[in-house]
Amino acid sequence: MFTKHELVTIYEALDELHPGTIAQFKDGAEVPVSELSAKLLLLINEEES
Repeated sequence: MFTKHELVTIYEALDELHPGTIAQFKDGAEVPVSELSAKLLLLINEEES
């Protein structure tokens, strides 16, 4: 899995994008950046527990 530092780095990079931006993956899945940020924040906070 990712280290906490890596998760925070990804979170900060996503934070620089407009919240309405849609991330599109190779398999065609589309996810709003705001949703990815929220999930990353949960993972970051979960690791602290």
